[in-house]
Amino acid sequence: MFIIEFGPVGVFFVTYYFSSFSVAAASLAIATLFALIASKIINKRVPWFAFFSGTITIITALITYLYDMPGILIFKDTAFYFLFAGMLTLSIWKQKMLFKIFFGHIFAMKNKGWLALERRWLVFFILAGTSNEFARAFLSVDQWVIYKQIVTLLFLVFGLYQFQITRMYRLPEADTLGLRRAPVETPK
Repeated sequence: MFIIEFGPVGVFFVTYYFSSFSVAAASLAIATLFALIASKIINKRVPWFAFFSGTITIITALITYLYDMPGILIFKDTAFYFLFAGMLTLSIWKQKMLFKIFFGHIFAMKNKGWLALERRWLVFFILAGTSNEFARAFLSVDQWVIYKQIVTLLFLVFGLYQFQITRMYRLPEADTLGLRRAPVETPK
């Protein structure tokens, strides 16, 4: 799953350093498509969150490649972060548990845990969107790629830190990290 989630952006970084932003964008689109296909093959499904973010990434990466406009892919991050911040704001306000819808197949937690995760990620997405917009406005493309590497690392570290919540609010059908256990098949 780690490779499916972070592989495409890794392909982008490697391709960028050996080629150009536009070629890296095309590589990102192709790697994202392969990641979605791999998720379907390995997990027998593509999670809604991965499908939604993957589709947006593929479209904006291809437009970036076709028109050789790095700003499109760079702005996609700002729009993506603020879009998810808005969705989380509505989810929290309406008490709809958006993360439970997106990630309930992975984690088994009490609603209080889902709410805590949504609040934390809301703040993270607002900070990421604000910092990306600053980076887009004031940094060169080369500097933005370095910024993007740092943000990707922060996403990973912050995401791993959230296991503190999933562990604290796990349900009985979850393992010690709050991950939903696979159903045990009974022999026929």
